[in-house]
Parts: sequence; structure tokens; C-alpha cells
Amino acid sequence: MRIKKIIQNTHISLSARILLLNLLALILLLVGILYLNQFRQSLIESKVDALETQSEIISATISASATSSKGTNLFVFDRNIANGNGFDQRVIKYRNYTINKKLLESIIGQLIDPKTLNAKVYDSNNKLIHESNQFFSEQKVAIFPISETKDKSLFWSIYNKLIRFFGLDSIRHLKYANDYNVVSNALDGSKNIVVNKNQSGQAIVHVSVPIVKFKAIVGYLVLSTQSSTIDMIVYEERASIMKVFMIASIITIILSLILSNTIAKPMRELADAANELTNNLNIRKKIPDFNKRNDEIGNLSSALNNMTITLLNRIDTIEKFSADVAHELRNPLTSLRSAIEAFPLIKNKNERLKLIGIIQEDIDRVDRLISDISETSKLDTALTVEEREITDIYEFLHESILLQNSRYKTNPITLNHDAIGIKLYSVINRDRLNQVFINLFDNARSFSNDGDRIDVNLRGEKDGIYIEVSDLGGGIMGTDIDRIFDRFYTDRPNNVETKKHSGLGLSIVKQIVDSHEGEVSVKNFKLGQRKGARFKIKLPKHI
Repeated sequence: MRIKKIIQNTHISLSARILLLNLLALILLLVGILYLNQFRQSLIESKVDALETQSEIISATISASATSSKGTNLFVFDRNIANGNGFDQRVIKYRNYTINKKLLESIIGQLIDPKTLNAKVYDSNNKLIHESNQFFSEQKVAIFPISETKDKSLFWSIYNKLIRFFGLDSIRHLKYANDYNVVSNALDGSKNIVVNKNQSGQAIVHVSVPIVKFKAIVGYLVLSTQSSTIDMIVYEERASIMKVFMIASIITIILSLILSNTIAKPMRELADAANELTNNLNIRKKIPDFNKRNDEIGNLSSALNNMTITLLNRIDTIEKFSADVAHELRNPLTSLRSAIEAFPLIKNKNERLKLIGIIQEDIDRVDRLISDISETSKLDTALTVEEREITDIYEFLHESILLQNSRYKTNPITLNHDAIGIKLYSVINRDRLNQVFINLFDNARSFSNDGDRIDVNLRGEKDGIYIEVSDLGGGIMGTDIDRIFDRFYTDRPNNVETKKHSGLGLSIVKQIVDSHEGEVSVKNFKLGQRKGARFKIKLPKHI
């Protein structure tokens, strides 16, 4: 959680985050491999085994070359030793053997590889009598060719510093002694192993064994690895891991950039287009289309495009609605101003009463307009949040028509169903759809003569439920009859009181039907000598 918060609060680009996180995973893997790598310990143990074998062979060879001194030593057995029973006091002569330095140098020169090993030989008095490094140096034999080359390498220097910083060169966990003085215990006849570090911090393995001649210890041999032998092998092994890491890092960077290009770049394009559209809505710039991508970016692009189109359409509708509202309010307000300005100039009582009537009508019209505009404005929001339910459309229409016929006696409404007994269901908001038919019935009554019937026909088809509302009110004038669903549009004949209608009723009908994923249309028809209008509504069928 803490890492997640740090990433979220860090102000870096998505491309940089992808690159850093991918590299971080690779770096953690590398550190884990280096830290948990047992190669160095195994190498030290194998060196110990090898040195033990070599030291025993060399020690035996040196022992065979040991020579006796000129004098002899006397050793007196005391009969009291071991209770003295069965022993006579007697004197035994034995020779004193020493290591021959000339033969020693020849043996060491043949059996020691100066590039990997250093041999030290001590006599029985713990005095150093031979060191191979010094001997080969005097003989001008190359001892440290690898080390000298690597010490000059900048990468080698950086590698050593990193290894020491992370503690990867520690020898504390090893089971061997690290005090060099322990090697002198070989004079007691024991074999000793010491692993320590030199002044440069490099691991060195020492193995000391006694040199025995006829069960007498004449000295001891110490075999040691050269300063860089172990660490250079470990370095080569880790260097190969680093090479693999570098190649993997390059591949990771390339793949991260490709991934960034496929994710971050389109995201930036979408953000830039959205910001540009936010700063200047008049541009009407289209959001970049990534629908061809069958992934989340494509889905986001499609969603942003749909949202932008919906938003721009809503803005256009609001602007048009605002202009229509201003126009519709201007007409009664202009009439009110004219009547008020004329009122002081008219002295005739009847004329004044007539002006008062006009003023009253205009006030009522303004009040009706404001109420209808408020209702229309609320409708947009209400339609998106209101709950809907599966409803039997025939039962719904039957109840609505019964209520209408009980309230209005002038124009009876009849409901016709092509297939009685067959249920037709749709998912609707009952209150809103009821408003649709109230508006249609009010519209039909406003054009019809008293006693004219209003017919409602219901039928179900494969693609939906169809409801037709027909009247004989003379039909719709003009050729572009679909404009009747526009806000504030009216095309009423002169004998109809147009001031009593705001022109929003049929617009509300279309708005509600559209929100139900339905369709509404209108056409004129003729019945005998009379003309009429037939409104057709299509609702989706719930199966």
C-alpha cells in the first residue's frame, strides 16, 4: 500500500512509470541472484579440497628430499617409563633431518603454478625458509598477469565497490578459521585451513600441513591461493550474469517504450483533445478514434467520443432551447408592453377593458410558458435516473383511457387491441409514459370537434409494440410535418386558440419516447371527407 501511494503521488509520466517498474523488477531479480548466489562459497570449498590434496603431495615430496645432519642425537629410554617392567635402560642413536633448500626450490618450481598458488615452507623452528612468490619474482616469472590487467579496469573497480557495499564478499559465514597464525599449528602434526582477506579485500585460502620424515616433523608447508584467483573467477561468473542483465535491460527498455507507445501515447492524444475541447467548445474537435483497437484504450476512446457527441448535442439543444425560450417569451412580453403603453392613451372604457383582457391573456401565456419550460428542463435529468418496470401495455392504456374518459366527455377515447388475450410487455416508467398519452390526447382534443372520437390501436409485432393515436382534427398543415415535435413549434389553424398552447407538448412526447428507446412519428390520413392525424409510437418488446 505504501509503495502504491508513493507511485500515485509521484508526478511522473505513465511512460516513465512503465519503464521504471519493469527495470525495478529486473534489478530486484539481479540483486537476488547475486545475493543468494552460492557459487563463491562452493568455489572456496572446492579450493580447500584441492589445496589439501596438493599440499599433501608436495609435503610428501619435500619430506622425501629431506637430508640428515652431520651429527647424531642420543635418546635414553628410562626403565621406569611405563612402570619400567620388562625394559632395560638403553640408549638409541637417531639422525636429525633437515629440509634441503636447493631441492625444495626445484620441487616447488615444478609442482607450483605461480599464477594460482603461493607456497611457503617453514622449518621446525617456525622460520620461513622459502616463499614461491619471492622465488619466482627473482626468477622473473609472471605471477599476477590477470590481476594486473583487471586492477586497471574501471568496471572492475566499480564492481569491487558494489560487492563490498552490499556485503557480497563476506567470509564470516564460512566454517574455517580466519587468523593466519593458525597455520603454525601444523608443527603439532595437524592440518589447518584458514580463509581470510588480504589488504585489497580479496579472499585467500591457506592450507598448512606438516612435513614429516620418519615420524619426525621437520617443518610445515603452507599453500595459499593467489590474491585474485577466487575473486576473479567469481567476478567472471558475475560478469556473465551482468552481461545477461544488460541485454535483458535493453530488451526491457525497448519493450517498455513499445508498450508506452501503445498505451501512454493514445492516452496523451485523448487527454490533449479533451483539454482542447474543454478550452474552446467552438472548435468541435473530434476525439481521436481508437475503436479499431480491441482493448481498454479502444473502449475509452469510444466512450469519450460518445460522451463528447452527447455533450455537444446537449449544448446545441440547450442553446437552441434558450433561443426558443427567448423568442417565445418575447412575443407575449411585446404584446404586454404595447398594451401597457396604449392603456393611458385610451379613454374609452370598453377599449380599456379589452386591453386588460389582452394583458391577462399574455400574463397567463407567460406563466404557462414558464411552467412548461421548467417541466421540460427537469425532464432531462429525471428520465436518466427514474426506475422502470415490466408493464402490460394493454392494461396500462386501458387504465389511462378510463381516467381520461371520466374527466373529458367531449371526445370519447376508444382502445382497440388486435389480439385480445395476448400480453404485450415493455419496460417503462408508468408516470412518464402516461404523460405521453395525456399530451397526445390533449393535442387531439384541441383540434377535434365536440363529439369526435379519438381512436387508440394496439398491436404487437416481432420488432416491437405499436400504439397509434388517431383523431379527425384536420391533420397537420405543411409538408415538413415532423417539425411538429420541435420545441415551441406550432402549426395550428386560425380557429384554434394558439395562445393556450406553449408548443412543448409534442416535444415532451418525443423526449420521453426516445428515452424508452422507442420511436414516434406522425402522418396525415383521410377518412371519407374528413382529414386527421395519426401518431404512431413504437416501444421495445420485453420477452
